[in-house]
Amino acid sequence: MKIKNKTLLAALLMGVSVTAAAAPETFTLDPTHTFPSFEIGHQGISVMRGKFNRSQGRAMFDAELQQGAIDVRVDASSGDTGHEGLNKKLLGLNFFRTAQFPEIVFQSSQVEFKDGKPVAAVGNLTLLGVTKPVTLEIRDYACTLQFLTRRPMCGADVHAVIKRSDFGMNYGIPLIGDEVKLAIEVEGFKDN
Repeated sequence: MKIKNKTLLAALLMGVSVTAAAAPETFTLDPTHTFPSFEIGHQGISVMRGKFNRSQGRAMFDAELQQGAIDVRVDASSGDTGHEGLNKKLLGLNFFRTAQFPEIVFQSSQVEFKDGKPVAAVGNLTLLGVTKPVTLEIRDYACTLQFLTRRPMCGADVHAVIKRSDFGMNYGIPLIGDEVKLAIEVEGFKDN
């Protein structure tokens, strides 16, 4: 058999596989290692922090085509400040109104890449029934194998700043800040 393509021959000799472009990778968020959290100024003298204990979602990344999609849903009733009385206020009528709006949703329309890694997700955040554009900054994206199961997994530190008044959450402004800093610890397992 005579091989006409020298590049193909060289690749075969070096043990390099010649295959089609890599397929998109889809990840399901690990709810035990994904915690959306927030910071907000309180009466100009301190910063109040809280988190949401339940969330779910999926992310798809195609580094080759530099495309992606993210869909995350947060159970608003899982909001937790570490103080039961404050939690009741936070989840009640003046703030998250969880009886009427049980979910907070982020869906990306675009994912930006740098050096083959996602660095930002541009999309829409729906809070209190209001949908607004938001850009999430994706920091420290990395992948590895989970040490016990050896399943492929990826994680990142995600950040954004929003104004709660943009979503109709106006109670207490300016004593309770309008600007809310979001920080999301996220990990996900690669789907089979």
